[in-house]
Amino acid sequence: MLAQPQTFPCPNCNEIINDSMQKCRYCSAPVDPEAAKVAATVQGKVNQACSDASYLRIAAVAMFTFLGLSFVPLLPTYWGFIVTFFVVIVMFVRWQVKFGGLQTGDPDYMRAKRLKNVALVLWLVAIPVGFIIRPLMGGIISELLSG
Repeated sequence: MLAQPQTFPCPNCNEIINDSMQKCRYCSAPVDPEAAKVAATVQGKVNQACSDASYLRIAAVAMFTFLGLSFVPLLPTYWGFIVTFFVVIVMFVRWQVKFGGLQTGDPDYMRAKRLKNVALVLWLVAIPVGFIIRPLMGGIISELLSG
């Protein structure tokens, strides 16, 4: 099978081109094939980092949704919170190991780092809310319902 061309930003004009080009179609700057291959590899990692960070943020929001719903009596969503709590930290560590050391000035990568950090903040806030406040509130609510 033939390898698919990968994309990367032109070093001259920053427009996205593919690594099989000999010159940029926007600014006509010559493209070094080896530099293009390296830049395309970095761009691929940036794209994956953005995708994974987006999934991480979605998981963190789902975690908080389960946590919020667990305050409603008779809704068995606390286990959903517990599961997503651990999923979020695993996804966070995986993202940090895989993409934390990536050296690029790509604004999409900076956005991915922000999304990852938002997920971490949500996870940190979930610790006291989910494991201290929620059980206390659950005990109070069960006392009110039974008494």
